[in-house]
Amino acid sequence: MMQQKAQITEQLLQKAQAQVEKMAFELEKGRDLSRVIVHVDMDAFYAAVEMRDCPELKDKPMAVGSMSMLSTSNYHARKYGVRAAMPGFIAKKLCPSLVIVPLNFDKYRAVSEEIREIFAEYDPNFQPMSLDEAYLDFTDHLEQRQSCPESSLTHRYRSRTNENPIFVSTEEGTDLSPVLFEGSPVFSEGDAGGPFEQFGTSVEEAVREMRFRIEQKTTLTASAGIAPNMMLAKVCSDKNKPNGQYRLAPTREAVMDFIQKLPVRKVCGIGKVSEKMLNALGITTCSDLSRQMALLSLLFSETSWHHFIQISLGLSSTHIPRHEERKSMSTERTFKELSKPEEQFSLCRELCDDLAEDLKKEALKV
Repeated sequence: MMQQKAQITEQLLQKAQAQVEKMAFELEKGRDLSRVIVHVDMDAFYAAVEMRDCPELKDKPMAVGSMSMLSTSNYHARKYGVRAAMPGFIAKKLCPSLVIVPLNFDKYRAVSEEIREIFAEYDPNFQPMSLDEAYLDFTDHLEQRQSCPESSLTHRYRSRTNENPIFVSTEEGTDLSPVLFEGSPVFSEGDAGGPFEQFGTSVEEAVREMRFRIEQKTTLTASAGIAPNMMLAKVCSDKNKPNGQYRLAPTREAVMDFIQKLPVRKVCGIGKVSEKMLNALGITTCSDLSRQMALLSLLFSETSWHHFIQISLGLSSTHIPRHEERKSMSTERTFKELSKPEEQFSLCRELCDDLAEDLKKEALKV
């Protein structure tokens, strides 16, 4: 790529810049700031469920998965560098005291269904991305919310004496969320001054209410992002994680200010390979992306640089897809530590054969 860059003349760059500016102008005409998109992400979901059901794990670094592969870890374990999609045997080297709990998908699905029942009350057509993540369009709900009676915006706290108590009492008398991460704000009876919590009609209050109801029902916390489109909402949900929310104002000025400061690695759709290539060109933020767009249009495929220019403008879908056709197929397998190259190549061949067989079954080209 660097050799290709060296061959680009100033004349080519000027021509590319004109093309980029024309496309940016057309994209701006279609900017839609009217929708209110919310991305919800449960905090360390699998680990949180296991800690809720086994409180003795709350002060220990723990992960969910196996020695072959971890699905998630709690915040204590993350301090040691333990992450999702990491082989358990590597995680154990980073954190010898790590407790690994086997996956229990039946339990996670049951909890996820409880959460989705709440999602459906805010957007009946919400789009689940996984058991612990979803996109919701709050636009219609907010219109209806303006005329809601006060009683429907008031919710009762669950009793501490329930079978699954919301609060865990410490020796100091402080109430901690069972999700068990340090410095996390939680909803408590003291905050409300009584057994009820009342919420307002704004989008911030609506999302706070939804998160409150999730915690009261499941004892688990969620983080949320509020923005005019899906890409921005997903980025925003990570801003005040865990157990927080962040709203990006629906104005072009706010969107551009937010996106310009954003590292490219934070944007969904820019993976490790693309990030490495962009970094080699001196591009680390979306502001750099915008300044170098003419060069990128000459170095990357049309699909890629079109995606980059939309990112640099903070543009993305404002319509949450309901039923997408399958766009890809894959196969995977967890494995134990492999050190011999022949074993690694053998495994790769088996995976390729499995994928080829699946493609044939779907009458697709191999």
